[in-house]
Amino acid sequence: MLAPQIRSMVVTLACTLATRAIAQSAPTAPFRIPFQVPTKIGNARLRDSTFVAGAMAYRYEGRRITSFDIYVWPLPTDSLDSTARDTLLQLEVAKFKEAAPVGVERGWYEDYSIAFDAPHPVALDGDSLPGYVVALVFVHRGQRFASFFYIYAVQGMYLKIRLTVPGDDWGSNPALDLPATLVQSVARKR
Repeated sequence: MLAPQIRSMVVTLACTLATRAIAQSAPTAPFRIPFQVPTKIGNARLRDSTFVAGAMAYRYEGRRITSFDIYVWPLPTDSLDSTARDTLLQLEVAKFKEAAPVGVERGWYEDYSIAFDAPHPVALDGDSLPGYVVALVFVHRGQRFASFFYIYAVQGMYLKIRLTVPGDDWGSNPALDLPATLVQSVARKR
């Protein structure tokens, strides 16, 4: 279990990075989410939800998870074709990577590196939903963490997922399956 101050730091980092990116592309008017956000995803349970910087934010907790947050807000209305959506998703990836040094500047972590940045399509019934993932490995007070940023366009909405797990053996952490499980769940419900 993480010390409360480390959990708080990770949550603050995730919220700040997400808020910066969302604020640049989120609407100011109310909106309806066309899918049900699940109360349980694998072993993670929904603990809180709120409206933050133009997006609905959902916080989950679960085993071997430091933080797990989901942000949902509308895509621009002119992004109906797949090329436009893909360009917008790539822009969100670029914003996340630009914001990463803020953690060092503000003392949230001593060091970080981007472990990988890649397409992350999610398999659906006979098809796949395009998306992207960026993995950021950072050190805070001598402890390593792996933080993942996922972004998808689902039913006219951005679906941004931030998952942070302890750094030891992060590649084998079953929590890494949760983003795909979530995307499959909300993309199939029409």
